[in-house]
Amino acid sequence: MRNNKYTSVNTFIFIITILIFSSFQSITSAQINQSLDSLYKLFVTIKSSENDISDPHRSPDKCGLNIINQIKLNLSKFSNEQKEIIEGLLARPVLQTSVVSPSGFFRIHFDASGTNTPAYVSGFTVEQNVAEVAFALDSVYRFQVDYLGYLQPPTDNGAGGDDKYDVYIQNQGGGVYGYTEWENMVGSVNWTTFMVIDNNYTGYYSQGLDGLKVTVAHEFHHGIQLGNYAVLNGSSPYRNSDLFFYELTSTAMEEFVYNDVNDYYAYMNSYFNHPEIALPKQNGYNVAIWNIFVRDKIGYFIIKRQWELIPNTPAILAIDQSCNEVSTSLKEELNNFGIWTYFTNSRAVPGIYFEEAANYPLLTLALTTQFISPSIAINQFIQPTANKFIKINLPTASDFLIAAITNGDAFAANENPNQLFPFAYQLFDYNEFGSIPIVNNYYYALGVSNQDKWRVQHIFNNIAGVDEGINTESYYLSQNYSNPFNPSTRLQYAIGSRQFVTLKVYDLLGKEIATLVNEEKQAGVYEVEFNAANLPDGKTGLPSGIYFYQLRVGQFVETKKMILLK
Repeated sequence: MRNNKYTSVNTFIFIITILIFSSFQSITSAQINQSLDSLYKLFVTIKSSENDISDPHRSPDKCGLNIINQIKLNLSKFSNEQKEIIEGLLARPVLQTSVVSPSGFFRIHFDASGTNTPAYVSGFTVEQNVAEVAFALDSVYRFQVDYLGYLQPPTDNGAGGDDKYDVYIQNQGGGVYGYTEWENMVGSVNWTTFMVIDNNYTGYYSQGLDGLKVTVAHEFHHGIQLGNYAVLNGSSPYRNSDLFFYELTSTAMEEFVYNDVNDYYAYMNSYFNHPEIALPKQNGYNVAIWNIFVRDKIGYFIIKRQWELIPNTPAILAIDQSCNEVSTSLKEELNNFGIWTYFTNSRAVPGIYFEEAANYPLLTLALTTQFISPSIAINQFIQPTANKFIKINLPTASDFLIAAITNGDAFAANENPNQLFPFAYQLFDYNEFGSIPIVNNYYYALGVSNQDKWRVQHIFNNIAGVDEGINTESYYLSQNYSNPFNPSTRLQYAIGSRQFVTLKVYDLLGKEIATLVNEEKQAGVYEVEFNAANLPDGKTGLPSGIYFYQLRVGQFVETKKMILLK
């Protein structure tokens, strides 16, 4: 009898799979013209210095990158009148004067008078405001190129007056924050670009200097992306399907460079309301926290590796491949990411998961239901590379389980992210044949067509790490942040079950420097601080150099390198 219940779950999967078909609707020429007209109005709006924030044609995007890309790709389809206006607007802005940033890399074009006059700080002269632009640009360059190791954008062969990277300050009237426009292909994966930013950021979510800072961090990385990691020998720098990753990376880069501004908060709600939508279907701005998660858990290097793969590999497959290269998987990391996104807002746990989790929205659960002994079956759908969260209230007191269910099929997401994959989740209060233990004598089974693409974790009464079936997949040691550091840095680790944990720091010769953890811990994610100027054993401060930190949990041992740079 009980085995028949489990069999019925699998039967559901096969029936639903047969019933799902893709439907296509013919598109008329009138619909094409309407789409082109809307695109044209958006483009003209972002190029206008007299933008109106209430304008229904105002861009819904933070950045004008994709609008300009679509205009260029479809230029021949517009009317002759529209084409003439578009070609004029695609030209670089003509402004009154320019200066070179202290680093010598950027040429900043601006008007000393009129509606384009830079005015980020009230009471500053035009020259002082331009100096703030130059300082921000040079800071962004140092972080993204000198520290993270990205290649700088290629020179533009004298466009804008010389070979320096051109940045134009022009009133965007409350429209997009700015845009990076590509011009000419100068190598198999290299395109020249220039950047346009607003002159004051009045009326934006982040205003004044804050708006300036996040925009140059965002747009300069677009210049890097298009300049050195474009589609190999493509007719345009990037694939439309990859747009989410361009915006995701650039928006996360704002946080990496300017941690105190937090403009990305403005875009998060749409992801937290719909985590079941595939990553490639997100707009990118709303899921910048994916790269924040990846940075905190694995390290900056894996994001750069993904960009190195982009010329030959679609973005979602590049993410998948980069995970495989460091002995993890997209399904595993996306599932862990789901746990992190659950513990936000009123559920935030200080010192664990996202550093700024308390400021994030609450995650929307797909379903809340009541467990009735001896089992409950829940049939749902999910898009590839997405998460779904189900809450099951248990009979005992106020106990509940959250099932975080992930489909990590990157190839399906690349082929068609709109696909819906059925799954049947079943919870038992007895040890059903083939089921997996969770906690408090509960067991679960997931009926799906391809188990290799799925992963489940559970949260019991807002405590994670209760899955006995996950085993070593739940153990990890993250790259320290920041790295290099001076004088302190943060180390994060996770354990999948109650275990004795040691976390120690060693020098290059293997001499123990400090013991950060030496005790039994419950399953979960933890974070500790290592302060090289205030060692736990009262030792004097450490000199600059390379150090190692090692996590030991039972048979699990992992060691990573960190750099102290004074």
